[in-house]
Amino acid sequence: MLNLVEPKSKRQLFDEIFRVLKKGGRAVISDIVSDEEVPEEMQNDPELWSGCISGALTEEGFLAAFEKASFYGIQILKRDVDPWRTVQGIEFRSVTVEAFKGKQGECFERNQAVIYRGPFKEVVDDDNHRMERGRRYAVCDKTYNLYKKAPYREFFEFVDPIVDVSLSEAKPFDCSRTSLRHPKETKGQNYDVTTEANNKCCDGGSCC
Repeated sequence: MLNLVEPKSKRQLFDEIFRVLKKGGRAVISDIVSDEEVPEEMQNDPELWSGCISGALTEEGFLAAFEKASFYGIQILKRDVDPWRTVQGIEFRSVTVEAFKGKQGECFERNQAVIYRGPFKEVVDDDNHRMERGRRYAVCDKTYNLYKKAPYREFFEFVDPIVDVSLSEAKPFDCSRTSLRHPKETKGQNYDVTTEANNKCCDGGSCC
């Protein structure tokens, strides 16, 4: 259990878990966490320490430990409704967290875009990309491919450029910003193109 590790070594433990995982790997960890900070007198109680109480991270601290170790796609898979134990009003319960490794690497511009489908009006990912529902956002090739994988893929539409930009020709992309991608960037520059109506526009084979 992670809460049996002394506080000053917890960061090192999460860093080591991250290090041994392959790129694209997934960590799923269950542990006992608290809903409040554990006071110092409880931390120094040998009985509570051996009972997996004294060294417990808070629920927020458990998630933050994954984030500080550079995991992405962090989410709570399970959180027990009933506490495993309550001590001096502090609830201790089991929480299971899933997190992924693989967002490291360079960012390249390949004219790709993503559209957040919802259901929330706005979301912020682990790299501080803030996206509103239904808008077309420019993303680097790395982010584009991450979003195509779990746990993100069901929440996005993906827009490939008509003319593919190879990685060897791609320029660096500034991932510190979040910007919209104009449709012209993915469709190409020819705005005089006109096509026949797509007979798939309605389920019955004709437009409604």
